[in-house]
Amino acid sequence: MGKVIYVTGAPATGKSTLCRTLSADPAIHSFCYSERLRDHVNRQAGIALDEADIRRQSAQVVTSKHVDEVDDLLQAEAESCRKSGGNLLIDSHPVTKENYGFRVTPFKLQRLLDLKIDYFICLYADPKVMAQRIELDAQGRPLPSDFELAVHVNLQASVVATYSVLSGRPCHLVDSSVDRMQLVQRVRALAGLI
Repeated sequence: MGKVIYVTGAPATGKSTLCRTLSADPAIHSFCYSERLRDHVNRQAGIALDEADIRRQSAQVVTSKHVDEVDDLLQAEAESCRKSGGNLLIDSHPVTKENYGFRVTPFKLQRLLDLKIDYFICLYADPKVMAQRIELDAQGRPLPSDFELAVHVNLQASVVATYSVLSGRPCHLVDSSVDRMQLVQRVRALAGLI
Protein backbone atom coordinates (compact mmCIF):
# COMPACT_ATOMS: atom_id res chain seq x y z
CA MET A 1 0.00 0.00 0.00
CA GLY A 2 1.24 3.49 -0.82
CA LYS A 3 2.39 6.03 1.73
CA VAL A 4 1.26 9.59 2.40
CA ILE A 5 4.13 11.89 3.41
CA TYR A 6 3.66 15.44 4.60
CA VAL A 7 6.55 17.79 3.73
CA THR A 8 6.70 21.29 5.14
CA GLY A 9 9.13 24.06 5.98
CA ALA A 10 9.47 27.81 5.99
CA PRO A 11 10.09 29.64 2.68
CA ALA A 12 13.44 28.85 1.05
CA THR A 13 14.02 25.66 3.01
CA GLY A 14 13.72 23.79 -0.29
CA LYS A 15 10.54 21.76 0.22
CA SER A 16 9.08 22.38 -3.25
CA THR A 17 12.42 21.63 -4.94
CA LEU A 18 12.68 18.46 -2.85
CA CYS A 19 9.13 17.38 -3.77
CA ARG A 20 9.72 18.08 -7.49
CA THR A 21 12.92 16.02 -7.40
CA LEU A 22 11.30 13.12 -5.54
CA SER A 23 8.26 13.12 -7.82
CA ALA A 24 10.47 12.43 -10.84
CA ASP A 25 10.02 8.85 -9.59
CA PRO A 26 6.80 7.59 -11.25
CA ALA A 27 5.80 5.89 -7.98
CA ILE A 28 5.75 9.26 -6.16
CA HIS A 29 3.08 11.89 -6.80
CA SER A 30 3.33 15.43 -5.40
CA PHE A 31 0.38 17.55 -4.27
CA CYS A 32 1.68 21.13 -4.08
CA TYR A 33 -0.88 22.70 -1.78
CA SER A 34 -0.12 26.34 -2.64
CA GLU A 35 -0.44 25.72 -6.40
CA ARG A 36 -3.70 23.81 -5.97
CA LEU A 37 -5.07 26.53 -3.69
CA ARG A 38 -4.06 29.32 -6.09
CA ASP A 39 -5.67 27.51 -9.05
CA HIS A 40 -8.82 26.83 -7.02
CA VAL A 41 -9.15 30.47 -5.86
CA ASN A 42 -8.63 31.68 -9.44
CA ARG A 43 -11.34 29.36 -10.77
CA GLN A 44 -13.82 30.21 -8.00
CA ALA A 45 -13.28 33.97 -8.18
CA GLY A 46 -12.72 34.24 -11.95
CA ILE A 47 -9.39 35.99 -11.40
CA ALA A 48 -5.79 35.27 -12.37
CA LEU A 49 -3.58 35.58 -9.32
CA ASP A 50 -0.02 34.33 -9.68
CA GLU A 51 2.18 32.86 -6.94
CA ALA A 52 3.49 36.28 -5.93
CA ASP A 53 -0.06 37.69 -5.67
CA ILE A 54 -1.13 34.83 -3.43
CA ARG A 55 1.93 35.32 -1.23
CA ARG A 56 1.17 39.03 -0.83
CA GLN A 57 -2.60 38.72 -0.39
CA SER A 58 -3.29 35.29 1.11
CA ALA A 59 -5.13 36.63 4.17
CA GLN A 60 -7.35 38.80 1.95
CA VAL A 61 -8.24 36.34 -0.84
CA VAL A 62 -8.03 32.83 0.63
CA THR A 63 -11.08 31.89 2.70
CA SER A 64 -11.68 28.90 4.98
CA LYS A 65 -14.16 27.62 2.35
CA HIS A 66 -11.39 27.58 -0.28
CA VAL A 67 -9.14 25.67 2.13
CA ASP A 68 -11.89 23.13 2.93
CA GLU A 69 -12.51 22.53 -0.78
CA VAL A 70 -8.81 22.00 -1.54
CA ASP A 71 -8.60 19.71 1.51
CA ASP A 72 -11.37 17.62 -0.12
CA LEU A 73 -9.25 17.33 -3.30
CA LEU A 74 -6.23 16.34 -1.24
CA GLN A 75 -8.22 13.70 0.64
CA ALA A 76 -9.40 12.19 -2.66
CA GLU A 77 -5.85 12.07 -4.05
CA ALA A 78 -4.49 10.53 -0.85
CA GLU A 79 -7.11 7.77 -0.98
CA SER A 80 -6.49 7.20 -4.70
CA CYS A 81 -2.71 6.92 -4.20
CA ARG A 82 -3.12 4.47 -1.34
CA LYS A 83 -5.44 2.26 -3.36
CA SER A 84 -3.14 2.28 -6.40
CA GLY A 85 -0.01 1.56 -4.33
CA GLY A 86 1.56 4.92 -5.19
CA ASN A 87 3.06 7.39 -2.74
CA LEU A 88 1.78 10.92 -2.20
CA LEU A 89 3.91 13.85 -1.07
CA ILE A 90 1.91 16.72 0.41
CA ASP A 91 3.97 19.88 -0.16
CA SER A 92 2.37 22.34 2.24
CA HIS A 93 3.15 25.27 4.49
CA PRO A 94 0.34 26.00 6.96
CA VAL A 95 2.19 29.07 8.27
CA THR A 96 2.21 32.12 6.00
CA LYS A 97 3.95 35.46 6.46
CA GLU A 98 1.42 38.28 6.38
CA ASN A 99 1.81 42.05 6.54
CA TYR A 100 0.76 41.97 10.22
CA GLY A 101 2.91 38.97 11.24
CA PHE A 102 2.08 35.28 10.65
CA ARG A 103 -1.03 33.22 9.91
CA VAL A 104 -1.48 29.52 10.72
CA THR A 105 -4.08 27.60 8.68
CA PRO A 106 -3.96 24.04 10.07
CA PHE A 107 -5.89 20.97 9.04
CA LYS A 108 -9.03 20.36 11.06
CA LEU A 109 -8.42 17.47 13.47
CA GLN A 110 -10.74 15.01 11.70
CA ARG A 111 -9.17 15.87 8.32
CA LEU A 112 -5.70 15.27 9.73
CA LEU A 113 -6.76 11.87 11.06
CA ASP A 114 -8.61 10.93 7.85
CA LEU A 115 -5.51 11.66 5.74
CA LYS A 116 -3.66 8.90 7.67
CA ILE A 117 -0.29 10.52 7.04
CA ASP A 118 2.55 8.01 7.46
CA TYR A 119 5.48 10.41 7.95
CA PHE A 120 5.90 14.10 8.68
CA ILE A 121 9.01 15.85 7.34
CA CYS A 122 9.87 19.44 8.29
CA LEU A 123 12.81 21.11 6.57
CA TYR A 124 14.75 23.86 8.29
CA ALA A 125 17.89 25.88 7.62
CA ASP A 126 19.89 28.66 9.16
CA PRO A 127 18.06 31.99 8.58
CA LYS A 128 21.15 33.35 6.81
CA VAL A 129 21.04 30.44 4.31
CA MET A 130 17.31 31.03 3.75
CA ALA A 131 17.89 34.77 3.21
CA GLN A 132 20.60 34.03 0.62
CA ARG A 133 18.26 31.68 -1.24
CA ILE A 134 15.48 34.30 -1.30
CA GLU A 135 17.90 36.97 -2.53
CA LEU A 136 19.06 34.67 -5.35
CA ASP A 137 15.54 33.64 -6.43
CA ALA A 138 12.73 35.55 -4.68
CA GLN A 139 9.80 34.01 -6.65
CA GLY A 140 7.60 36.82 -5.35
CA ARG A 141 8.68 36.32 -1.76
CA PRO A 142 9.59 39.38 0.34
CA LEU A 143 12.88 39.18 2.21
CA PRO A 144 12.03 38.89 5.92
CA SER A 145 14.54 39.67 8.66
CA ASP A 146 16.63 36.85 10.15
CA PHE A 147 14.42 37.07 13.24
CA GLU A 148 11.24 36.64 11.17
CA LEU A 149 12.77 33.71 9.29
CA ALA A 150 13.68 32.05 12.59
CA VAL A 151 10.13 32.62 13.92
CA HIS A 152 8.72 31.14 10.71
CA VAL A 153 10.88 28.01 11.01
CA ASN A 154 9.85 27.57 14.65
CA LEU A 155 6.15 27.99 13.87
CA GLN A 156 6.31 25.45 10.99
CA ALA A 157 8.13 23.00 13.26
CA SER A 158 5.55 23.52 16.03
CA VAL A 159 2.62 22.86 13.69
CA VAL A 160 4.13 19.70 12.21
CA ALA A 161 5.17 18.38 15.64
CA THR A 162 1.58 18.91 16.80
CA TYR A 163 0.28 17.03 13.74
CA SER A 164 2.70 14.21 14.56
CA VAL A 165 1.55 13.94 18.18
CA LEU A 166 -2.14 14.05 17.24
CA SER A 167 -1.64 11.42 14.51
CA GLY A 168 0.70 9.19 16.48
CA ARG A 169 3.04 9.12 13.47
CA PRO A 170 6.76 10.02 13.31
CA CYS A 171 8.05 13.48 12.53
CA HIS A 172 11.54 14.24 11.25
CA LEU A 173 13.05 17.72 11.33
CA VAL A 174 15.70 17.77 8.61
CA ASP A 175 18.50 20.31 8.03
CA SER A 176 18.11 21.36 4.39
CA SER A 177 21.35 23.33 4.15
CA VAL A 178 23.14 20.21 2.87
CA ASP A 179 23.71 19.29 -0.80
CA ARG A 180 20.39 18.80 -2.63
CA MET A 181 20.97 15.15 -3.58
CA GLN A 182 22.13 14.37 -0.06
CA LEU A 183 18.88 15.89 1.20
CA VAL A 184 16.84 13.84 -1.30
CA GLN A 185 18.50 10.59 -0.20
CA ARG A 186 18.08 11.45 3.47
CA VAL A 187 14.36 12.18 3.08
CA ARG A 188 13.80 9.07 0.94
CA ALA A 189 15.31 6.97 3.72
CA LEU A 190 13.40 8.69 6.54
CA ALA A 191 10.08 8.41 4.68
CA GLY A 192 10.55 4.78 3.68
CA LEU A 193 10.77 5.59 -0.03
CA ILE A 194 13.82 3.41 -0.74
